[in-house]
Amino acid sequence: MDWLESVKHTPEFQQAICSNSPVSVTANLSVPFPEYLNLAQCIVEIELCTKQQDWRRMGKVFRSICQSSHHPNQVEQISGRIAKALLSESKDKMSLPFAAFAETVTLSEGALIRNFLGRIGVSLVLRYHKTHQWAKGRRVVEVLSMSKVSYSMLKGLFGNEDVASRCCLVTVATELFLLSGSVEGALNTLRENKWFLSSRSWPCEPADLESRRHVLTRLAENTCHRDTLEVLCNLPGIKMPNDLVDISRNGPLFDSHLQVCMDRQVLPVASDTVDFMLSHNLPVDQVMLQILFHKLGKQNLWLRAREVFRHSLSVGYYPGVSAPPGFMALIVSCGLGEVELALTLEMFIAVNATAILQPSETTTSCLRITLKRTQSSESMYLSAGSRLLSAAFIPQPKLIVDYAGVNPSQEQVFKLDISSARRWLRQNHLWANDVWAH
Repeated sequence: MDWLESVKHTPEFQQAICSNSPVSVTANLSVPFPEYLNLAQCIVEIELCTKQQDWRRMGKVFRSICQSSHHPNQVEQISGRIAKALLSESKDKMSLPFAAFAETVTLSEGALIRNFLGRIGVSLVLRYHKTHQWAKGRRVVEVLSMSKVSYSMLKGLFGNEDVASRCCLVTVATELFLLSGSVEGALNTLRENKWFLSSRSWPCEPADLESRRHVLTRLAENTCHRDTLEVLCNLPGIKMPNDLVDISRNGPLFDSHLQVCMDRQVLPVASDTVDFMLSHNLPVDQVMLQILFHKLGKQNLWLRAREVFRHSLSVGYYPGVSAPPGFMALIVSCGLGEVELALTLEMFIAVNATAILQPSETTTSCLRITLKRTQSSESMYLSAGSRLLSAAFIPQPKLIVDYAGVNPSQEQVFKLDISSARRWLRQNHLWANDVWAH
């Protein structure tokens, strides 16, 4: 029988409980610390506070125990008893015993006090989550956060709660907010914990990662477009590759979000979504990419269109586009849309700026454009030529592109008027050089 049980079985303890008033315990107990009489009195008072549901008084008793020179193991046992008491059904169904208890405890500072207050809170959070008491669990998390307790780095007091990973605690806290109707609270919980998943000091299990993915997927369905992207960007395995995670499962979630953003004309977020996908080797559907450029062009979001197009080029999404600097020759695929072609013409001019800006009497070269066949349909190939001619009218000032015939491979060849390219370059060379020539 441990020292806590020894105190409980003394006649003095039983007398105090029955009379609902604390008395001094004087039993000759074999307790391994000199202030056992004071501690025994505290235990009696905790039992009385539980019976009377006086949670503020319990907080004062707990505070005095932590401030005395007791061994942490003894404080841990008492903390476990307090946690069980705080889980008891209160007369006031709307009240949260832990709130009044914590408010009193935090009137004093101290690492030991905050540590065990946090561990009591963690046990309550896990128990409320297990029993689907979402609102109560959420309120415990709120109290811990307001008390500046780093609960995600603490262990519970019951059973196997000490094996709950930090990832698990953050996920549980997030889900409590989500299932109690606070999407903003769920997001803030993740942000405050910096979307923590695992580290060498705080490893997690595959089940923890799967649980996090499940919660984030549900959260993404209930957030605005920008927040949804933030949630998706923090799915397990995205930012920190993990052998336990199949990141290919995340592709459809990003595709779906991209589609929603484009359908609702939320193009800045759609562009950021594509940028993130390109940066993290998540495949972007070429048709969706082309639609995005078309919409960006129509809304005059040219700065963003250029950034995304340049990024797409750099990771190999336009293998049919070739404009080596200084060669005065551009090869484009016939599958490009008008906006993509306009961006390609800008790039073509920028990478040949030195030759284009030479005095006209010394410039004998012409800017040649070859439209590569990538489709078997002749009508579609010919329509690509029309798109190229139309694309020349998009840049400001407009460019002049003329049909020049076909090459031996029966591919259409066009000529970009060098004087129109020079006019465009003189008006746009500062930003064009930064965007396309580096």
